[in-house]
Amino acid sequence: MVTELVPSAQPYVSWSSASIAVVPAERWPLVFGSMQALKGHVQEYPGCQKLEAFVEPAGPDYRIHCYTVWDTPEQLEAFLERGYTFERMLDDVAGIQAERPHLMEKIF
Repeated sequence: MVTELVPSAQPYVSWSSASIAVVPAERWPLVFGSMQALKGHVQEYPGCQKLEAFVEPAGPDYRIHCYTVWDTPEQLEAFLERGYTFERMLDDVAGIQAERPHLMEKIF
C-alpha cells in the first residue's frame, strides 16, 4: 500500500521513491542483469526522470538502494500502484522481498 503523496511546500521539487533490498551473492548476476533491463523499461514511463541504483557490500551479499525520480506526485503514485517496480522485479526474478518504498521529495 502506497502512502498518499501531498503537494510540496518547496518551490522546486521532484518526486522520488527509494527502495532497499539485500540480494544474496548467488543471485546477484541474475538480479544485476534484470536491473539493467528494468532501468530501460522504467525510464520510458511518462514523467520518469531517472532510475538510479547503488550497491554496498553486506557481508557476502549486496544491499541495493534503488531510486526513481518523477516530474509529478501523480506519476510516481501511478508507477508505484501499477508499474513494474524494483520490488516487483526482485520478487519475480529472484523471490526476494524488498523493503516497502520510501516516498521522498528531491530538492536538489
